[in-house]
Amino acid sequence: MTYEGVLFNFPGLKKTIIMVASAYIFHTALVYFQPIWESRIDIISSISMPLLLLVAFFAAQFNRSRISIACIIWLLITIGQKEVMFWPDWWQQNRSWLVLSISLWFTVLALMKDRALLSIHTVSRIVYFLLCAGSAFYWVRFNVDIIALVPQLDVILDLKKLLPVMLPSTILSLLLLVLSIKSKDFTIGVLLISSVTWQLFVSHHLILPTEVIAIIVAIIYLLVVCIESYYLAYRDDLTGLPTRRALNQLSLSLSRRYTVAMIDIDHFKKFNDSYGHDIGDQVLKLVAAKLGNIKGGGRVFRYGGEEFTVVFPGKNAEACLPYLESLREEVASYDMVIRDVARTGKKFRKSHKSHPCKTVNVTVSIGFAQKLSKQKFFQVLKNADLALYRAKKRGRNNASC
Repeated sequence: MTYEGVLFNFPGLKKTIIMVASAYIFHTALVYFQPIWESRIDIISSISMPLLLLVAFFAAQFNRSRISIACIIWLLITIGQKEVMFWPDWWQQNRSWLVLSISLWFTVLALMKDRALLSIHTVSRIVYFLLCAGSAFYWVRFNVDIIALVPQLDVILDLKKLLPVMLPSTILSLLLLVLSIKSKDFTIGVLLISSVTWQLFVSHHLILPTEVIAIIVAIIYLLVVCIESYYLAYRDDLTGLPTRRALNQLSLSLSRRYTVAMIDIDHFKKFNDSYGHDIGDQVLKLVAAKLGNIKGGGRVFRYGGEEFTVVFPGKNAEACLPYLESLREEVASYDMVIRDVARTGKKFRKSHKSHPCKTVNVTVSIGFAQKLSKQKFFQVLKNADLALYRAKKRGRNNASC
């Protein structure tokens, strides 16, 4: 199946901008209100580590192990800063190694998947972290030989002093930035913020106590876990649309006038049996994407299977009809190109120069109903479902009220 799209696809760009802007606002607010929290620094110091532990435990309960590990990293940083007076020489001598190791840890976490915190994957994660620490140690130890390859020009002599730490740290930050804007995963975005915060802190560009940074990071981590848990409960994983649970929540806040539309993909089971479940999933994504662009203030939900629901708050059925007809025509006119499903493997591609393709069109049937006096939401929904049944009886690919 071919895809329509743009050359550059950054689904996480908006999320990344919002998260980075929020982090900057947090920092600005902390600087502005510094006199207030400085007078309570003892209280802040006493709750920073327990808060990190609490958030790590909370994240683990929702299988957000990457957030839990990030909390543990910040916990170690906080403990290390508190005890630095006992080993200042070691801290100073190994500063570059610590910067690179922890930056690598945040990057590796972004490349991992969320698993149970204590599982068979724990051993592999420990190995990855040890490899990161070893790689950072090797770079710090032997970067002189590598940097010696840079031409000895007067213009870059000062820059060469910064290369041992700045170059790899910048590369890691850029990698995290790319991963964040190419993914809707909030955890990757917050790991980007964590890595940059750590690098700014150790380079003395972020002049805040470790305990304050730890509390802010813990709050951000907690927010991310809550947001992702909400999406898990109220968003469909395949289409990205709100689920029936979200529809039920919306029904509690609707006014006296609204219209509900039930939308069903025509002959979906037959289509699924003919081309396979993978293509069937792509059909669901296609219809969901078209539904997501519906006009008229319609709010879209995946009701279940191949059925979708659209709610138009504040509109009657007559006002909704043009938007539903436009949606139906847009779906029907979209040409889906499906390659020969039997053609698989390199061996087949080498022996067949031509790749037969088939163009198919998907259609939807729509039933809609407006709320009448004294009707409850489930009754309006049932009327829309009856209208959908009539649309299918009339030959499908039409809308019925």
